[in-house]
Amino acid sequence: MTHRIALVVMLLALAGCVVAPAHVQLDRAKVVTRGAIPKGGLDVNAYRRQAGLSPIARSSRLDAAARRHASDMARRGFFAHHGSDGSTHTLRIRAQGCGGGAENIAEGPYDARSVMSAWMGSAGHRRNILLPAVTHYGLANVGDKWVMTLSRDCP
Repeated sequence: MTHRIALVVMLLALAGCVVAPAHVQLDRAKVVTRGAIPKGGLDVNAYRRQAGLSPIARSSRLDAAARRHASDMARRGFFAHHGSDGSTHTLRIRAQGCGGGAENIAEGPYDARSVMSAWMGSAGHRRNILLPAVTHYGLANVGDKWVMTLSRDCP
């Protein structure tokens, strides 16, 4: 059911020229690596270079938007793009003073590199990460919830 909803949201977003969110549920059998997520580009920019795209920079404001949603999902025990307060990824990104953007979410006890690999193996997530207009990204992990936010002009 969640996948059908995500598909409908993506189709509506494409029709309105708005970037659709994407999510993936990861295998819970893996071991989570706790601690801070690296500030470097992980594999984000390596994948973008392979696609002939410009690199993107980590944004503390997009980190905050990602952290808000990851914390909300972990605290309230749900997994969805809409927050418990009804917020969307667009509202959370704009609340940080950034323009429209995209969001990837994942659920599972993985480390940052494994989540990135899973996102790149999914068409919707890959599309978001490889958006040509994106200039910045944020990343957060709270418990087994992972959120990546992407936007333009959001240092």
